[in-house]
Amino acid sequence: MSSFKAFFKHYLQYFLYLILILLVIYLFTGSSFALGLIIGTIASAVNTFVWHHYLDRAINSDALYISTGMGIRFLVAAMACLFWVRFPEMINIYGIALGLTLSYVMIVIHTFNSLKK
Repeated sequence: MSSFKAFFKHYLQYFLYLILILLVIYLFTGSSFALGLIIGTIASAVNTFVWHHYLDRAINSDALYISTGMGIRFLVAAMACLFWVRFPEMINIYGIALGLTLSYVMIVIHTFNSLKK
């Protein structure tokens, strides 16, 4: 199985479902929290992809130095927060923060599910 297919199967499909649900909620309510959660969830999906890419590369590498892509993940989080800086009346920062933490929650859930098998 290719790296992207494995990533899609384990993580991305859940992010896509969540983003679609949040988008419907935002369209019906116009909530700034929902919009912040959408932005944070998209950034979280990108961060999870970066993490998965670097993890896959580290597993398949014989190099002594292993990168985790932390700088890229910080930049993605900063970009998500810049949406709030630009549009503070439309976007809720707590929604962005909660959305950014979803990747870590999904990684922990996936780890526990993998340990059960």
